[in-house]
Amino acid sequence: MEQLNSQLFLAINQFAGQNQFIDYIFMFFAEAMPYLFIILVIVQWFRCDEQTKRYLIGATLASVVGIAINTLIAQVYFHPRPFMNDLGTTLVAHTPNSSFPSDHTTFMFCIAFSLLCHQVTKKFALGLTVFAIIGGLSRVYIGVHYPFDIAAASVMGVLSALLVHTVRYKLAGIYNLMIAISARLTNRLL
Repeated sequence: MEQLNSQLFLAINQFAGQNQFIDYIFMFFAEAMPYLFIILVIVQWFRCDEQTKRYLIGATLASVVGIAINTLIAQVYFHPRPFMNDLGTTLVAHTPNSSFPSDHTTFMFCIAFSLLCHQVTKKFALGLTVFAIIGGLSRVYIGVHYPFDIAAASVMGVLSALLVHTVRYKLAGIYNLMIAISARLTNRLL
């Protein structure tokens, strides 16, 4: 499996460092995509009804759950990043910590898959899923993750989204409280 992971990594990463313009595009996608997700969720928050706000809160909670699980995985399983194995071309400096699964990509897939659970946010979520795939593959291109790190992040996104979706009715009070606080803050600012 590790050999396949390395071969897939090299198949994607082999193009890094050959065209500065393309490198910058992938570096942007790899680094900025989670921030784009945050901006899109915030914009959606101010444009939607209360029910959709509940879905956005659930998606945010799913991302917290996903990152928390990733943190636990990193405590019990260490997987070196490609540059730690002197593999491929690295375009962006990164801390030499465990690569499995990708936190950036987990965050994006948690948001996207959570919103896929609801009909009203499905189109928005499909767009986010495409962005999550691009962001994840960009992390491989720039040399900081293996493809299996990205695949594991997508699985983590599904599991976290399903977990939060399953308990959403038990979280209704928290969702309502957050919506009420947001409404009060927004009214005070306006």
